[in-house]
Amino acid sequence: MCSVSSCSRKTRRWPLCIFYGMLNAANVNSYIIYKENLERVGNRQIISRKKFMLQVGKALITPWATSRLLLPLPRSLQFLITTVGNIPSPGSAAGSPGTSFSDSRSALVRCCECPVKSDRKTRHRCNKCVKPMCPRHMYPVCGDCI
Repeated sequence: MCSVSSCSRKTRRWPLCIFYGMLNAANVNSYIIYKENLERVGNRQIISRKKFMLQVGKALITPWATSRLLLPLPRSLQFLITTVGNIPSPGSAAGSPGTSFSDSRSALVRCCECPVKSDRKTRHRCNKCVKPMCPRHMYPVCGDCI
């Protein structure tokens, strides 16, 4: 079963070869257990091994990706994580107290993260504590709220 669909990649590093082998074995074993459990119940349709492998991979990646979205990342990387992983961005949550980039019509206020010397003004705010933050420091939440 491992030779039909595998998660292995071409590498010269032997620890990665061992890791990929363990992932393949774990995937085959978990699919066999899944299939046997559903056959015992008998009322559910069994998905293919490829779909099962994709679902397991997504389930393993989703918690890491959502925690990664809370860190300061370039917008292109945030967009990539939200679209590929189909994960809603934390800044787009409905009912969040902060203002987003599109509907910011409040007065200009000095960014709380920038030094006073730079005197950088902004309309944007943290989504949790509503502190003013310039686009350079604007993340879904500020460093204090993480």
